[in-house]
Amino acid sequence: MKQRLTFLFVASAILAVVLALLCNWYFPDLVPLASTEPATAGWRLDAAFAVSALRWTAAFVAAASGLSLLLMTFTNRNAKVR
Repeated sequence: MKQRLTFLFVASAILAVVLALLCNWYFPDLVPLASTEPATAGWRLDAAFAVSALRWTAAFVAAASGLSLLLMTFTNRNAKVR
């Protein structure tokens, strides 16, 4: 179980970093959740929102799996799926 959680933690952390770099590289002039953006940036605003949502989801998964690994390590319990 710890191996799978470690893999999930590393993979989601790398994905969050890659998506953050992608968002900063391709959409430096757009703020994905800003309501004051002009309507001419339609598809770019939607794409930036999608990338940003995926980035925050990957960051949450990394945080949750990291916290789970931390708790499993300090409580010396092996979580087993039945």
